[in-house]
Amino acid sequence: MLQFYRVSRAGFVFLFVCLSGLAFKAEAQTKWVATWATSPEPIVSSQTAYMPPSIGLANNSLRQPLRVSIGGDTVRLRLTNEYTQVPVTLNAVTIAVSNGAGTIDTLTRRPLKFSGKDSITMAAGAYVWSDPLAFTLTPQATLQVTLYFGSAPAPTASPNVTGHRGSRFTARILAGNHVNDASFSGATTIVASYVISSLEVKAPQSAGAVAILGNSLTDGYGTTTDGYNRWTDVFATNLLAHARTSKVGVLNAGIGAGNMLSGGISTPGLQRYKRDLFDQAGVKWIIILLGVNDIGASTCNTTISTNMIAAYTQIADSAHARGIKVYGSPITPFGGNGYYSASNEACRQAINTWVRTNSKYDAVIDFDKLLRNPSDTTKMRAAYDNDHLHPNVAGYALMGNSVDTSLFIESGTNVKGAVAAPGWSLSWVGSNAKGALTARFTVPSESFVSLKVWSLQGKQVAEMQGRSFAAGEHSVTFGAGRLKVGAYLVTLKSAGHTVTRKLVLSEN
Repeated sequence: MLQFYRVSRAGFVFLFVCLSGLAFKAEAQTKWVATWATSPEPIVSSQTAYMPPSIGLANNSLRQPLRVSIGGDTVRLRLTNEYTQVPVTLNAVTIAVSNGAGTIDTLTRRPLKFSGKDSITMAAGAYVWSDPLAFTLTPQATLQVTLYFGSAPAPTASPNVTGHRGSRFTARILAGNHVNDASFSGATTIVASYVISSLEVKAPQSAGAVAILGNSLTDGYGTTTDGYNRWTDVFATNLLAHARTSKVGVLNAGIGAGNMLSGGISTPGLQRYKRDLFDQAGVKWIIILLGVNDIGASTCNTTISTNMIAAYTQIADSAHARGIKVYGSPITPFGGNGYYSASNEACRQAINTWVRTNSKYDAVIDFDKLLRNPSDTTKMRAAYDNDHLHPNVAGYALMGNSVDTSLFIESGTNVKGAVAAPGWSLSWVGSNAKGALTARFTVPSESFVSLKVWSLQGKQVAEMQGRSFAAGEHSVTFGAGRLKVGAYLVTLKSAGHTVTRKLVLSEN
């Protein structure tokens, strides 16, 4: 039974004011947290499809969108010239809320400044920050960043252009200065980004970000251009939906055709992880899903698998030394793709065994088990398969919805699930071979408890009829029908408290 202490009305008002003052003081202390990021890479002449169009960047305007995760009231943008061997000048840069298809809401348009000036020249190999800008940023807003270049490398010049190939959004280029235009009608388009690197927002001290080190599965190969339906986008939506994770930014550090160890296209993960994970503001968690290209690009052997495990260990140790939690996923199946061979599959299994059983990761997010075909675990399930290596849009949605958001509650019981109040917890939910559900929960005192299972569309699909339970931990089995493979929400209600955690069912 909950106990209440009787106080005078004056005393109650005094206590409320004191607590409110403390809360206000805590929230007034803000810090920079990244709300969007991409991994810079050299756009080299061999990657002609991603070079700036023949119109070029020099003396022209480039408008490119970005979809943020968390919001705030003050922003700053990082621009990069990391891989370019000559200086690049930006005459002017503006930011505005997007109205779609290269158009902006002109009422929201603001110029970015650099040490109080409109223009900035980035030295070769350098990056710059804009000055902090008061800007109302709505969570998951799409912005348009418009840059008016001065000097810049020609599209086919030998100095590499710094950008990102797998942007998954449409950039637009117009000749001349158009930073203030509402529309970019008649522009030359390309699906790639240039120069922009990350956007940070002033957020409460309790806020943080999760950065994901990956390849094309994280970069979003096979998703819809301008559709923002990568698994990381779905994941960000789920974080924003819950109060205790609504201040967690999601940073996509995936590079298509990227390797972990060496080779591949662009900088390998082992060389870029500090920049893409730890140099981002406010990172408290990282996810590692990288390595399939190392396996598939050649005949995999024990040296590669051993070196891959050593790389995962190095990154995890480096993260833990910074107080950052590390989550990893086994490598997803690629049977039927050109990457597949018996030796490559054996290599994948050796790496995945380590990922699932190692002591370096704080939790495992098992995308392999989620996507694989139960009748042939070397392959993806047909419903989620794009090209036998990458998921399709439905597969990416499944991945994003499967990530347990309680892993990103800093002051919660990370791996075991969120706690609604001291003593009430829903620590585990699973499915047995016959499809019945088992839930393990704890109540601090004798309480009436009900459990319900919901689809992500809000439809109730299973229920444990409520009944009284004594104080302590309990394990109950319920649900007569077998649920389909996918993600669900399970809610426990007891004594006015509600605890929710995600349940992901996959074939064993």
